[in-house]
Amino acid sequence: FGTGEVTGQFVSDRLCLDVAGGAAAHAHASEGAAAAAAEGAVGTQDPSLAANGTIDILPPHCADMRIITASEMSHEPFHAFSFDGIVGLGLDSLALSPEFSMFGMLARQQPLQEASFGVFLADSDDEVSEISFGGHSPERLRGALTWAPVALPEHGHWQVQITRLRIGDRIVDFCEDGGCRAVVDTGTSLLAVPVDFAEELQLELESHLKNPPAVAAADGKEGDADCRMAEGLPVHFEISGMTITLLPGDYARPSMRLEDEEGEEQLTAEAESAAIAEARSAAEAPAGDSAEGAAEVLDEVVLNTCRPTIMPIDLPEPLGPKLFIWGEPVLRKYYTVYHWGTKSVGFGLAAHAGAAHEVPTPAAQPAPGEGVRPKRRPLLS
Repeated sequence: FGTGEVTGQFVSDRLCLDVAGGAAAHAHASEGAAAAAAEGAVGTQDPSLAANGTIDILPPHCADMRIITASEMSHEPFHAFSFDGIVGLGLDSLALSPEFSMFGMLARQQPLQEASFGVFLADSDDEVSEISFGGHSPERLRGALTWAPVALPEHGHWQVQITRLRIGDRIVDFCEDGGCRAVVDTGTSLLAVPVDFAEELQLELESHLKNPPAVAAADGKEGDADCRMAEGLPVHFEISGMTITLLPGDYARPSMRLEDEEGEEQLTAEAESAAIAEARSAAEAPAGDSAEGAAEVLDEVVLNTCRPTIMPIDLPEPLGPKLFIWGEPVLRKYYTVYHWGTKSVGFGLAAHAGAAHEVPTPAAQPAPGEGVRPKRRPLLS
């Protein structure tokens, strides 16, 4: 969340998206643009003076914007993943200038069906994650969307106000003063919790967490636990119009333990990393006793204990100190839609393959300031 540095050059570019309906719809739109140009009409599009002095009419479903071509990137976090580019989708105030905001420029230069985009995160290898511009994908929802207004939009984050926090049936005092908010962030892999509350939450969730039966491995030994089937306390975040609920299967992940002749010792998160590093280092040693020992160490590290995965964060005002970050645990469970025009976030249970039945999302609510909108296909998905 907000980490990393990029050095590069500013470039002006034109982004063109495909049209819902395929090539035929795109050809029809292009013919309409050519006719408008022949009549000297530009509609809602602003013509610009090209370098050769001619009028450059913006083609349909295209937007002019500015980008950064990266020449250097910091080791953290960019070494950890492969990508073709990074698209920042925060509000305008997070961009260097409005021209660097991709979706902001789309919303200003094109008559989108909806000035919104939707995000679906896959829950297994059988699914494909998706982002839809110009609307959302109704088939990705298991119910209706409920909208919550963006809190403090001047800071540029898609954040919502948390009106109450409950662990199981217990109301937590931490958020009762009205100071808690949550940023919805696709770049965060865990549930991030304010540092002053993280230990309390970790201990309470861990003390009630029950591991599911371990899956038997091919060699007959005890295999990894499927933490999606773990039992324990739910965490409820009450926001405007609905409650975001995380069950143990949403926030628990496999934890390592080290088995030896004297018994077994569950590792802390720090010890887990050290054990893996030590085992891998030994495994890369020259052939001999050390390499054989490394193989034994690697065999001894077993992922068959579930534990809550909480990432403590400490952010100063004005974002902190009571800021949560809803990363993948929330975004996998809920399909989210980000409405640029009304500055609101829509939440609905995501339609995953083989999803178990849950309490449905409340009835659909329009984005603040709008009537009920019909379901529409996005411009691009």
